[in-house]
This record gives sequence, structure tokens and C-alpha cells, in this order.
Amino acid sequence: MGFGLKEKDVVLTLGRQVLSFLGDYQVEVIPTRTGDVDVPLAARSKLANNHKADFFCSLHVNSGGGSGFESYIHPAASPTTQSLAATLHREVVRFYVGRGFPDRGLKRANFAVLRETSMPAVLLENLFIDNPRDAAYLADTVFMRDLALAIAGGLAQTLGLQKRTGWDPAGEIKRLRERGLITTDHAPDVAVTWGELATVLNRLLDRLEANGK
Repeated sequence: MGFGLKEKDVVLTLGRQVLSFLGDYQVEVIPTRTGDVDVPLAARSKLANNHKADFFCSLHVNSGGGSGFESYIHPAASPTTQSLAATLHREVVRFYVGRGFPDRGLKRANFAVLRETSMPAVLLENLFIDNPRDAAYLADTVFMRDLALAIAGGLAQTLGLQKRTGWDPAGEIKRLRERGLITTDHAPDVAVTWGELATVLNRLLDRLEANGK
């Protein structure tokens, strides 16, 4: 915590926005969480491993009196992981440097989500919650939206993702399920009842209100 902010709230907002921006690309994203729930470290890597994900990205906010952006890979990271992490770091750090924040570098650490995942994994530390200037930016909704866009764009560049083309109603329904706004499958050509529509809208409004919007 720092300056009235909690890391869990900041990264939840950031994660939801990254998830939303990645919806513009041809990719399946499996979020660790979409609500204010505690997910143990072991469950995070297990989720990715069980889905045989191609890439794991862990979002965090730093602390300890510093400033700026840094990212991490495991000390025994494969050459593939090193290459992907370097690309992602370069793309995201361009955003930070353009706003006057230092690049603290791509580092190595034996973090659980980097050690226990079976695919290339990167951990991003976004500013310092206990630094007054950094915290002010973490509380800025426009900055956080732009950061989410930079991370999503960086992931797209790193993984070679292609933009979606045309309207994909089945894909849109799948995205609603991924975001927790619906919990069951629906055929694209089946009519929606007012009760179902009201449920989706109320869940969306609850999230917006929780984010202070």
C-alpha cells in the first residue's frame, strides 16, 4: 500500500484494461482474476499450465522507495523466454521513458510464477506505490489506460498477434465469458431475454462503480 492505493486494486484495474485492449487481437487470454479475489501463487501458475498457455505475463506494482519500470524473468530462463522478455520490456519501457520514468532494466529473480510456469513467463513491475510521484500516476485513470494500451501493444508485438478482422459474434460471446459478464455458453443466433441482458449490464456497472467510474 502507499498514498491511499493498494497494489491489488491498481493491478486489477490494469489487468482488466489490458484484457480489454487484447480483445482487438486474435488471441485467447486467460486472466488470473477479473474480480477482487485472492488467487494463491501456486494457483496462478497451475492455471496457466493446465491451459497449456503459450505465454505468461504477471502484472505488479513495485515498492521499496525506487521509481520507474522493471521486468523479470527466471534465472534459468530459456533463450526463447529471454528473447520474448527483451522485446516486451523494450516495448513497454518506451512508454515509461517517454513520460520521464527510468528504465530499471530486465532482471532475473526466482519468483514463484516464473519458476513454476512451464511456458515463457515475464513479470512486470509498474512504478513504485510508495513513491509519491509514481503513486500519483498510478492513481491517474488516463495514465493507467495508456499504460494498459502500451502493455497490450507490447504483448501483441512480442507474440506476433494479428488484429481481428470483421465481426465474430461467437468470439464476442467467448470474450464476455472470459471477462465474467456471463457464465454460460450462448449460440450467436439465440435471442437474449431481458433478464439475461439486465444481468450482464448490472455486472458491468458493478465493475465500473468498483473502479470509481
